[in-house]
Amino acid sequence: MSQMQSVEKQLRQMILGLEIGPGEKLTERWIESRFGASRTPVRAALLRLETEGLVGRDGRGWTVSPINLAELEQIAVYREAVEVAALRLTCGLADRSAVDVIEAMLESCDNDTPREEWHRVGMDFHIELARLSGNEFLFRAVRD
Repeated sequence: MSQMQSVEKQLRQMILGLEIGPGEKLTERWIESRFGASRTPVRAALLRLETEGLVGRDGRGWTVSPINLAELEQIAVYREAVEVAALRLTCGLADRSAVDVIEAMLESCDNDTPREEWHRVGMDFHIELARLSGNEFLFRAVRD
């Protein structure tokens, strides 16, 4: 893993884990010293996180993007509608063997499983559930 990828991954984890809070200021020098990285990889990591909407430029520095609670609420309502529809269709399948696959996904994690792996398995679970529904629009809505 390159230095840039390492810094990007660690910063993402800190932001998503709320170790660095929304609206908090970030300086390249702090990141350099925190992760023992040089300026170029730090800037590249910040630019990549900016494209994801996790950080934004603030004059000469950077700021962790604020959390928009109204937007999160709207997303939750949308996801609930899409996923409930996918669940209903999937539960109506005559072949139940496909459901065994998603059950195995959930059982693959336990208390010792790292948070990043839980996140990946959770994403895969929801995408697979939507795919099993047989509805291409629901599948794309969850996947994208």
